[in-house]
Amino acid sequence: MKKTVNQLRQEANIQRIPVSQACDDLMKYCNEHQKADVLVTGMSPSDNPYRDIKGCIII
Repeated sequence: MKKTVNQLRQEANIQRIPVSQACDDLMKYCNEHQKADVLVTGMSPSDNPYRDIKGCIII
């Protein structure tokens, strides 16, 4: 019971912000960092560690 009370006290002391402000902050962060995001801009084939490696074919 003491652990539960301590956990609730810690959670009650957390500073909270409105959801709208959190969304605005998240959108601002995403827009500022989208140029460096490989999911948005893509990855060059030479830097891709998951590219298909073609092996030697000896005929």
